[in-house]
Amino acid sequence: MREPSGTKESIFDTFLEMTATFGYENVSIRDIASKVGINSASIYHHFESKEKLLSFAYDYFHKYQYDNRKSADEMKAMLKTSTPAEIISGFAYTFETDDPKRYARMILIAKIIYMRIFQEQNARIIFLDQHANNVEFISSVLKHGVHTGIIDPDFDIEAFAHVFVGSLESMGARAFAEPGYSVGQIEYEKFILKMIAQLYSTALTAGQSPPPAQR
Repeated sequence: MREPSGTKESIFDTFLEMTATFGYENVSIRDIASKVGINSASIYHHFESKEKLLSFAYDYFHKYQYDNRKSADEMKAMLKTSTPAEIISGFAYTFETDDPKRYARMILIAKIIYMRIFQEQNARIIFLDQHANNVEFISSVLKHGVHTGIIDPDFDIEAFAHVFVGSLESMGARAFAEPGYSVGQIEYEKFILKMIAQLYSTALTAGQSPPPAQR
């Protein structure tokens, strides 16, 4: 997939903005064309239908959704040197990037996915696949912690990972309901991440007390 440019970019970005604001069913090709300042027929040179616009959005999300997530090797290395809060922050990746356009698009597409989870299968598949991927990622890193003696083998890693990822999803749903949302803006997020970090700290084995927080 290539980054959209020119008129195609304007159409795509307008579609995302309007759909995230008004809902997919409430936005027409004519509405998009009017806001872009072109005639409706011009849109069909770039996207065959509104459904193709939505599909392009999902493909875009699929391509970039894990770009800002630390690698498993980075997270495994952090287990021995970082505080629980730093570990949890490392797992709780965002879509923030040096590319402001991509960041804005990823936030809007994520909002659209949340809006459409109960309306269409494709949105549900993306949501569930992302949940499963994040659970597996967190679990694989923490299992390494068990193997290296950092994490208590009796700690229920799978349950923790599901609770953690579910909390992130809950924060996402709540955040998208806030106008002008930006990552880290809502105090609720900080509270939840602090609680998850405290839960993680209970998993550390004797002699593996967390290092002091950086000031």
